[in-house]
Amino acid sequence: MIKKEQNKTPINKIPKVAFDPYDYKKQTYRGVDIYTKALPWANCTFLKWIINHGAQDDKIGTEGTAHFLEHIMFDGNDLYGDKKTIDLFSKEHLLDSLNAHTRFTDTCYVCKFLPQKTAPALEGIHRLIFKPLMRDEDIEHERKVITQEGWGYLLNEKYIDYLKKWSKNLYSDIPEKSRMSSPLGWIDTVAKISKKDLKSAHKNYVRENSAIILAGIVNDNTIKEIKRIIDQLPTGKKRTPFRIPSKINIPKEKRWVKTYTEIGRTDNKQALLEIDRILEIKKTDEDTLGLIETVLREVLFRRLRHDNSWCYGVGVNFFRNPKYVSQNIWVKVAPENLKDAETIIWDTIDRFIKGEYKEDCERERKIVIDRTLASEFLSGDVAESAERQIASGKKIKTINEYLESVVKANYDKGAKHLSLYFKKEDVFTEINISEEFKGKVE
Repeated sequence: MIKKEQNKTPINKIPKVAFDPYDYKKQTYRGVDIYTKALPWANCTFLKWIINHGAQDDKIGTEGTAHFLEHIMFDGNDLYGDKKTIDLFSKEHLLDSLNAHTRFTDTCYVCKFLPQKTAPALEGIHRLIFKPLMRDEDIEHERKVITQEGWGYLLNEKYIDYLKKWSKNLYSDIPEKSRMSSPLGWIDTVAKISKKDLKSAHKNYVRENSAIILAGIVNDNTIKEIKRIIDQLPTGKKRTPFRIPSKINIPKEKRWVKTYTEIGRTDNKQALLEIDRILEIKKTDEDTLGLIETVLREVLFRRLRHDNSWCYGVGVNFFRNPKYVSQNIWVKVAPENLKDAETIIWDTIDRFIKGEYKEDCERERKIVIDRTLASEFLSGDVAESAERQIASGKKIKTINEYLESVVKANYDKGAKHLSLYFKKEDVFTEINISEEFKGKVE
């Protein structure tokens, strides 16, 4: 059993790992940043090719273009002419790993290959990303696919209308094209995307907007081949940096209570309570957000689940994206427990501000450190984590840098942040309930 006296003593010695899998080397070749990490346990090479063109580059009225373009890449190019030959290329040269995903900030093409397949693998990826055929029949085929993909989460017109109103209320100071619920865009905007729109977007697929991550088996031949490919890339204009809001106002409407059927969702006996606040990047740092997230999640789970036995789930998400800070607390409970759950959440925040959870902070800090030191890293995970950080406009944080940030994260800074930037009168609270509780919840 851990003694309280031990918890009262903050950690001051910063632990370190002997081999840091996230200590990437970076070089720039002809304007392309190349991040490499040789991993002694790897059997293949993992490639992440990031194109700095994503959903936030879509034009208003044709939201979803960047994601649509990603789909088109897999329909044929000047080397592999159709889906079938691209699939065969992936199986024969890429260990059947070829994939891609579009975010708001970028589009990333991913694969892995054996060292003896480096040259054909990179050549095929180059042709797929930079030399798509974009045939009319492929565009219409993908439009159908993307539309069905969209209905998978947009559900119906009522839910789409609700998502747009919700986004406009919470993200009122964020540009409209950045307020999509997903990079896929909207059903009606996907229907409007033309070949001209796709070709215009593809003009951003240039050397100046590329970044490459190589992890696993990385040797002189790997670097030689990637530079050979870079020499062949088209050149163009570097993407204009996104506008970072200097001021984000609090939501105009502070509280919604809606039934699931009112917003276009299937009725649910369980209620959902969410508390949100969007904030300017300049008002916080990642270490403080991470500490708040870790401690609040632990304490709220304990109070809502263990102490009361009626909480199904609770989440705390405080993080920085490239343009703003997102702060969110959510809980799922029976409708009759909503009022008590909301009271506990705000009481927990008040206690955090008053310093009551410093012991919890030190205990969680030690747990995070121990888990980090005990982690066994797969090559694919090392490449994926680096990709996410680069896509977010951040430097790849090494394990040792992360451990240092965990040790130095300051509880008092976290308390001050909550007192200033997560006040009850400044947040947006939303409650979703079943039809039978309509009018019974404030």
